[in-house]
This record gives sequence, structure tokens and C-alpha cells, in this order.
Amino acid sequence: MSDEQERLMRQINADFDKMHQSINAGLRISWMPTGPGFRVRDLEKYEAFLDSTKDEQNEFLKTVHADELKFWRALQAARSAYLEGQSSSPLE
Repeated sequence: MSDEQERLMRQINADFDKMHQSINAGLRISWMPTGPGFRVRDLEKYEAFLDSTKDEQNEFLKTVHADELKFWRALQAARSAYLEGQSSSPLE
């Protein structure tokens, strides 16, 4: 890899990290879970879910596909960790 290619890769990674930090801060989460259920286009949906009451969240979770349930539970955990001052996923 040339010096220029390496510089560009570092810049892309830095830009991605800034975007990721901005999304996490906006959603008030410690990390963004990924996997089945995660779609960048659904960030507003995630915000609405996280800002709803626990009862509303539980009702919503009854409607999601089983493959996506783990994602939504991880999103709840990421918000809880944020509120408790933790900075990373327990899976890391």
C-alpha cells in the first residue's frame, strides 16, 4: 500500500469513527449493535423506540421478528449502559 493509500484509509476510518460517535451520542447509547435488525435508514425508529416507555418498548418487542429481537434487546442494553456511564459493549 502506498503512503497516499494508507493516508486515505486512515482518513476514511477517522471519518467513520466521527460519524459513529455522533450517532451514538444522538441516540444516547454506548455502542450501536449490529446484525439482523440493524439498518442505517432506521435511526429515527431506534430513537423513537429508545425514547418510549418500558411498557411501550415491551409491546413493540412483541411485534418484531424473532431474528431481530436480539438487536432490539441489545439496543436497550446500549441505552442502559449509556445511562450508567459505561462506554462499550459487554460483548467486546
